[in-house]
Amino acid sequence: MKAKRLLGAALAVGLGLAAITSTTVAAAQPKRGKSGAPAAAPARPAEPPVTKKTIALTPPGIAWGMSTKQVAALIDKMLDEAYVPRYKATSPGVKMKALDAELAEEKSAFRRSRIDFGKLPTGIDATPLKGEYTYLNKESMMTLTRDGGKRYFFFIQDKLWKIIDEHALGDGKPRGKDYQSAVIKLATAFGLPGRVTPPDPEKGRYVTEVDWKDAATHFRAIERGEGEIAFAYEDLVTLSSLDSLRPNKPVDANAIDPAVASAVRKDEPPPAPPPTDKPAKKK
Repeated sequence: MKAKRLLGAALAVGLGLAAITSTTVAAAQPKRGKSGAPAAAPARPAEPPVTKKTIALTPPGIAWGMSTKQVAALIDKMLDEAYVPRYKATSPGVKMKALDAELAEEKSAFRRSRIDFGKLPTGIDATPLKGEYTYLNKESMMTLTRDGGKRYFFFIQDKLWKIIDEHALGDGKPRGKDYQSAVIKLATAFGLPGRVTPPDPEKGRYVTEVDWKDAATHFRAIERGEGEIAFAYEDLVTLSSLDSLRPNKPVDANAIDPAVASAVRKDEPPPAPPPTDKPAKKK
């Protein structure tokens, strides 16, 4: 029963979400001017609002700064607990050996899921995760796939600093019918409306997000279209140091090649002499 409860807490609601509770409901409504038209949007806050309750990560034991090996060991423990009910219902013999193999394969699959963002592009660039990582900055990602959901673990210098969970949206779904209803549920849980952030491709943000934070974690609700939403959890300490942790910046695909720019400069006529106010000498 204990293992079953732990599994429910860590996986049943989408591979382990933040444990957030609140008694305050706060939903922002657009204000209207005297003419009845919507008033001008207020300036975007510089910082996300602070939640009323702590954003707790799951499964128990996970913490920012863990290495890939430490996270893998924690996932092993979580999977062991998840398989306990099945082991109790299985008799020793061929079926037990098959269950052993299945458990071992799940553990191995998580370790094999590691992707290092080195010199070569990866297939992740073609997914909604584009913008969540950079290349040549000692970053990597591991993926846990269970019960139809996915959880992504992001590392920088082999330290866990971000987790992203994907959730389905729709009628009867626990996260809500659509992105708006999901954000309202989050505002209810966190105790206040979040900060709305529009897309900004230059900053690696391609969709609308609404975010909150507590003393240790930054939480982002990421729009993924009609049928999906993503919840991102980020270590605030790492987030504040990203510029220094990412010395190699992404190459601008629209930028002019340096060789071409140099050739263009060579073809340009020399600059005209500066104007002078001195009168010309008479002959």
